[in-house]
Amino acid sequence: MTICVSIFIIIFSVKLVNPIEGKECLTWIAFSGCIIQLIMLTINLLKNMWGGYTFGIDILLILGSSIPILICWGYYVAANSWISVESCMAILQTNPMEAQNYISDHTSLTNIFIVSIIFVVIILLVKVVKEEKLTRYKRTSIVMIFFLLNMSLLYRCRENLVTNIVYDTWIYSNTYNEYLQARKERQENLKQLEGVTNSGEDGVYVLIIGESATRDHMGCYGYSRNTTPWFSSMKNNKNFVQFNNAWSCANDTVSALTYALTAKNQYNSVELKKAVSIIEAANAAGYDTVWLSNQVQYGLADTPITSIAADSKQQVWIRDKVGHLKDGRYLDLPDYYDEKILPAIDSIHFTKKMLIVIHLMGSHNSYKLRYPASYAIFNDSRDKSYIDYYDNSILYTDSVLKNIFQKLSNIDNLKSIVYFSDHGEGIDKNLQHDSNNYIPQMTRIPFAVYLSKSFENEQHETYDKIKKSNNRYFTNDLIFNTMLGLMDIKLKKFEEKNNIIWSKEYDNSKERFRTSYGRREISEE
Repeated sequence: MTICVSIFIIIFSVKLVNPIEGKECLTWIAFSGCIIQLIMLTINLLKNMWGGYTFGIDILLILGSSIPILICWGYYVAANSWISVESCMAILQTNPMEAQNYISDHTSLTNIFIVSIIFVVIILLVKVVKEEKLTRYKRTSIVMIFFLLNMSLLYRCRENLVTNIVYDTWIYSNTYNEYLQARKERQENLKQLEGVTNSGEDGVYVLIIGESATRDHMGCYGYSRNTTPWFSSMKNNKNFVQFNNAWSCANDTVSALTYALTAKNQYNSVELKKAVSIIEAANAAGYDTVWLSNQVQYGLADTPITSIAADSKQQVWIRDKVGHLKDGRYLDLPDYYDEKILPAIDSIHFTKKMLIVIHLMGSHNSYKLRYPASYAIFNDSRDKSYIDYYDNSILYTDSVLKNIFQKLSNIDNLKSIVYFSDHGEGIDKNLQHDSNNYIPQMTRIPFAVYLSKSFENEQHETYDKIKKSNNRYFTNDLIFNTMLGLMDIKLKKFEEKNNIIWSKEYDNSKERFRTSYGRREISEE
């Protein structure tokens, strides 16, 4: 076995001189092969040192060296795609409830069987290695040649599918950590910006963040099912503006909202750690800020979203525990439905100058857990029940938005309500929002603005401009600019009139708009 693998490495080393098809994949195979063989070399050395060396240690060493391989193939079997930087960041940012739902959605007897076969094969390979009979001369010669070949190729293949993902994930994670650590510096810089403390219009401004909603499955955007009866009816309200060409800037919640809620976007060169958040800007301008969330506060790692929310003067986190499952539903629901946001709104002490951010659970997978049984209206998709579950969750979100709107529209001095989704969902192909299996549906999102009568009367010119901009192109990393424009907060250092959708300076060239953090043009979709 050792000689065969060494021959493969020699052949592969020669082939690496010229580009070959599938080079990245083969580079990873060679890299992991080197690791495994070096582990085997360690096994031989340990056997010579300790006569009592056991078969169990052989297995542990081989399994240890095989972990990256098992992770890659395990993810491929579960998600039908190779793991990527985005996948790793999503894992770091997840929480126990999301992990439980994901495993439940992607685990099958077939997957368990495949994993079991892999472990059996590894154990059998270790037995073969253990039973090899070689003379001391042959063993020494093979070990020396093997050592040199593997060390040289290991260095040559150090940049490969897995190591690049690990390195890039580390870079992304460090960028987020820098944002968290630069919090005080940003706030001090805000205080020094001329005029910010006296800027901003009085009134109550509301920003509602949806979850995993694609406009492709919303009746108000032309979907065949009536999944949005309230949203559709609001199009007859002259103060309600539905934007028809909105995309998300990324495929996952943290990445999308990190840009949407800060001065950083795909079109500027602002460093993330220096990009003030909408909450920081509102605080500096004298607003009372509130964060209401039906999402779990923490994942495996703190994120910029955690930091942004923490700056709010009042925070309400509805989901303070995971819940208990039985037969695919939570026993302690409706504690975890989005309707629990409604009594939280009643608890707010309203003032004359406020920014309220509401973060819904929306259509986060598992879809069937996002709505009560009374909203299980769609059930005729035959072998595609996941579409029924998803459409029911969109229907329920529409009802929640209706109730939120009815509560807030009666508030004195309400100025605007903005709704958008963090990202879409590749629901037609049952791909969720895995960027490794990207389809445009994952980034096509709803975006709408309600402007109160007082806003219309006081800022009639802006009101008219907003209504006329409903067919302009938009990505949700410009939400920060949108909110600053509505609230009239002056941040000269971060002022970007070309990114305020109703501004005459707005660059509406379709070719300039991008998604997936700048890697894809929406014009290609």
